[in-house]
Parts: sequence; structure tokens; C-alpha cells
Amino acid sequence: MLLRCSTDWAPWYVIPSDRKWFRNVAVAEILADTIDALGPRYPDGEPDIAGIRIQ
Repeated sequence: MLLRCSTDWAPWYVIPSDRKWFRNVAVAEILADTIDALGPRYPDGEPDIAGIRIQ
């Protein structure tokens, strides 16, 4: 199942769950690597706060 279903676009991971702390570390590492690979960044542009009015 894993060999036929796991793709580069939608990978599958086998996470051991007999130790909860290790499971949490493994999942957090996969998520951090995936988000880092996406290359998130703040949008370009300068905020114009002169036009903001607080009522």
C-alpha cells in the first residue's frame, strides 16, 4: 500500500506510536521540513499606516 500510494506530491510516512514523545518529535520534524521546503515569506510592500484611523 505504501509503495503504491506514496508519491512525491503526497508522501506517506510510517510513524511509530509506542512512545508518544518520539511520535510527536517525528511528526513535528516532518511538518517543519515540509513548511521550510515551501519557502514561506512575508509579502512585499510597505505598510502605509498614515491612512489608518482608530475610532
